Amino acid sequence: MQAPHVSLSAWWGIAIGATVLFLVIFVPLMPTMGTRIRMALTPVAMAAIGVTSAKVKDIPLEVLLPIYTALVLVFVLGFVGRWSELRTKTLDLSLHGQRPENALSGGAWLQLAASLVVLVSLAIWFAASG
Repeated sequence: MQAPHVSLSAWWGIAIGATVLFLVIFVPLMPTMGTRIRMALTPVAMAAIGVTSAKVKDIPLEVLLPIYTALVLVFVLGFVGRWSELRTKTLDLSLHGQRPENALSGGAWLQLAASLVVLVSLAIWFAASG
């Protein structure tokens, strides 16, 4: 089954929308200024790594943008319904460092893994038709 054609300009819009959604959700959710800054820089780092990799490997934007979009949305969908857990665990981590009490629950990891599999599979499907 062939993925529907999505134009490059549409992928730009989708990628920007996914980035804005990520920032709107995750930046205010973070409990400290340092974690807010790191979260705000996450899509920038992802884009820089993606663009650098695409340039080195000669990957077209029609392939790169669906994968970038999927990876950004993995975090959004991976934590739907788990915002308070993420905020609490992040605050505990920033106050006390890494310890068993601030590890994410098994359910959160499962949801994150399922989001990763589904969204990256969709991205590969779209990228293959691009």
